[in-house]
Amino acid sequence: PGFFWMVGSAFALFGRTEWAARLPSAIASALTIALLVGFAWRRVGWRAAVGAGVILATAAQFVALGRSVRMDMVLTLLTTATLLQAFVLCERRTFPLTASRPPTWPLYALPIAALLIKGPVAVLLPAMVIVPFLLFTRTRPPLARLQPGAGTFFVLGMVVGWYAVAAARAPDYLWTFLWQHNVGRFVGRALAGHQEPIYFFVWILPITFLPWTLFLPGALQYALRRARRQHRLATFLLTWCVAPFVFFSLSRAKLATYLLPIFPALALLVAVYVDRVVRAPAATRARAFRFPALAWSLGMAAIAIGTPIGVAIAYPPFARAALVTLPLGIFALAGAHVIRNARWQAIPVLVAVAALTTQILFYRVGTPVVNEFSSLRTAAELARDLPAATTIYAYKTRGHSFTYYGERTVLRVRSPEAAAEVLSRAQPTAVLVKTRHLEKIREHLTQPVCIWWQGPAGRAMVANVPRPSAPAGARLAPPAPADDGSTPNC
Repeated sequence: PGFFWMVGSAFALFGRTEWAARLPSAIASALTIALLVGFAWRRVGWRAAVGAGVILATAAQFVALGRSVRMDMVLTLLTTATLLQAFVLCERRTFPLTASRPPTWPLYALPIAALLIKGPVAVLLPAMVIVPFLLFTRTRPPLARLQPGAGTFFVLGMVVGWYAVAAARAPDYLWTFLWQHNVGRFVGRALAGHQEPIYFFVWILPITFLPWTLFLPGALQYALRRARRQHRLATFLLTWCVAPFVFFSLSRAKLATYLLPIFPALALLVAVYVDRVVRAPAATRARAFRFPALAWSLGMAAIAIGTPIGVAIAYPPFARAALVTLPLGIFALAGAHVIRNARWQAIPVLVAVAALTTQILFYRVGTPVVNEFSSLRTAAELARDLPAATTIYAYKTRGHSFTYYGERTVLRVRSPEAAAEVLSRAQPTAVLVKTRHLEKIREHLTQPVCIWWQGPAGRAMVANVPRPSAPAGARLAPPAPADDGSTPNC
């Protein structure tokens, strides 16, 4: 419930606005960047530390989820804070007698807070990184300072307390949440969906970490060489990346957002590598940056020119709006200039500036178009004309934005037959559905229903009541003729 408490608090302070709903994720993303930069400053130097912050702040999925009303960014903040604190506690450093040692309470309090945000995975994630790291480095943790007895008692008390209260208030909660949405998703026996092949993250991670994916192969090779020489930070960061990647790859249910907690480690690995290459001789810079520079320049050219062409072919009404990407071709020309003049040290700066420009352009200009194209906001506004007693369902489409904008509960139906059955009831009913499924629903209808809305992204809202004060609209009629007297006049 933790994330919903945060969003509810933002609503109480700032009103029920989109800005307030996004605020917890935005704050969490900013704090994650600050934590990473502060941790890296004294360990890898200020240039690599600032670079890590820039990389994290411009990585595609980190930016997107930092503006989204989702739990993942808050989980990432708390996981990052836990792991960084664990590394600090296990560092082989001597402290003056007058200096205060790092506190141990965050190692227990932070996972508990994350548990209330996302569930058991919040405790499992730090454990699957810390334990292998201790084994690889043959580190004996300072148990006396960590106070595992008191910490375990505190953790168990909080966990048992919360789940006991939750189970008492909703008896099926433990089974539904802990088993179906955690164990069930992992083994693939839950009804939650999201089942993907084991190699899903092999191709999804490079996309979500753009544009810094271009430097990731070199960064991982460099970190691996350092880890083989017993470099503790490199070993820690590699473990942080690999362990969750393998764990979530073994899970039957997969979403791209599952890997967000490893983004801080990826950003620091890439920043350390780029800083090292920039300081290296010219020949080393050329070998390291030639392919990333060429791939990035071609990519920027493809975005600048390909986006308007692709949109014009697939969605002609939005072709004019897509022309806004043409100025990004300047970065492709700049990249070609850098390559021709072998100014390799400018490549990371150019990539960062282009990433920031692209994201600003998208959120200032592109987002309204994307919202018009894919959001259910228009459907939610039209649904205000439905009778107050209308029950709204969704079939194979998500109704989250509809719930937010329309302030109506959306239930789920799991088959075309079920969708047709609820539409055949006497009480007012509406169904949100993808347009391609309308024909399957039509085959099971017993009487025509009205198509209230069809969006450009291929979604529709149908209802068994006519729209008041609206011109005659389309109907979805059953295969067999129905009695005109019993059907709505759309």
